[in-house]
Amino acid sequence: MPSLMPVTSDLGINFESSNPLNELGILDVFAPEAAGPWPVVVMFHGNPATDSRTMMRTQAERLAGTGFVVFAPNWGKSGGPTYDALSFVEMGKLDNAQSACAVAFARARAADYGGDPSTMIVYGHSGGANQASVQAFLQPAPTDGCLVDTEPGTFDALVVWEGDWVLWPPFWDAILAEEPGWFDLITPWTRLAEHRDLPVHFVVSENPGYGRQDGAWLDTRGDGQMRSRLTAVGALEDGYMGFDELEEMFAKVLEDQGYSVTYDVMPNSTHSSLGAEGWPVFLEAFKKAADAV
Repeated sequence: MPSLMPVTSDLGINFESSNPLNELGILDVFAPEAAGPWPVVVMFHGNPATDSRTMMRTQAERLAGTGFVVFAPNWGKSGGPTYDALSFVEMGKLDNAQSACAVAFARARAADYGGDPSTMIVYGHSGGANQASVQAFLQPAPTDGCLVDTEPGTFDALVVWEGDWVLWPPFWDAILAEEPGWFDLITPWTRLAEHRDLPVHFVVSENPGYGRQDGAWLDTRGDGQMRSRLTAVGALEDGYMGFDELEEMFAKVLEDQGYSVTYDVMPNSTHSSLGAEGWPVFLEAFKKAADAV
């Protein structure tokens, strides 16, 4: 673990003034005590069905201690009868807009915490990796109730920890059969050709666990080319795909399209936890991203 600077925190800050369907957006900010300017990271948690920004605090605090201002928002799927009555496509649009508001808020307020918004990095873990990629590639507009007028803007780098680039859980099968547009709202595939100047940094667990067995379901995902892309990296040789194999596949697609890509394995780590040997690899990915700007 690299030596860390002292960090200050500002917790539970509203970034929306109103949101008729989702709970109001709240975020935490972690910043070095020392004067900046520091590069800025917007950090999206996984499992949007919970306000698990609180589970990201160790990541955010340690990353801030290496010289970053980190904004960690909640996002999406707060539930309630009005939200639950929406179609999945409507939910996706709302969740993406709330996340875009968090990005805009981070850009507008970064300097208040010693951050330099001219260097903006977006990061996500698991489902948050999908949301981070949506913000980087799809660039949705913020909610009407966003507390700042600043545009979300573009990012200087994307860092992802094991997103689900094919939506492998079986419960998606029926949803995508009814609402195929959902896939394009929570994955970046349709916009890859537009952002080849975006560096992408993959951090992958040494023991990520497996996703799903190969099957006809895979042909229903996106443009129908997912099986061939996975086969190209040997991901289906044993009949299953793991999170690491999904990352290898996505990294190769980006490299083939001309993206600058790094791919680092975090030792003694799983999809849900970082081991002692994994932390330096995780933190170094952000340093790489910032140093390349």
